Amino acid sequence: MQWSLPDSPDPLFDTPLPSLRPANLQPAAEVEVGRLVLKAAEWSPQSHELFPEAARKRAVEVMHLGYLIAWDEERFDSREGAAPELADIWRGFVLPRVVVR
Repeated sequence: MQWSLPDSPDPLFDTPLPSLRPANLQPAAEVEVGRLVLKAAEWSPQSHELFPEAARKRAVEVMHLGYLIAWDEERFDSREGAAPELADIWRGFVLPRVVVR
C-alpha cells in the first residue's frame, strides 16, 4: 500500500509554526515569590531564617523561657520535672504570636 499526499492542502499544514523562543518563566517566579512571602508571614521553625536577626534572637530567648517552664521541677514534680509537650506547644502557639518583624 502506498500513501500519497491529498490533492487539496490540509489547513493544518498551512498554519505557520510559532517562532521558538524561551519560555516565559515570570508567572512561575511570581508563584515562588508568593510562596516565600506566605512562608515568611508568621514565625515558625521553617521560616526562622527568613526573619531579621533581632526577631531570630527574640525567638531563641522566648523558646528558652518555654524550656525553663517545661522543665521546672517544682511546677511538675509529679512528672519528675519534665513536660516536653509543653515545649512543643510553646513553639507552635506562643512563638508565632510573640516573634514579629
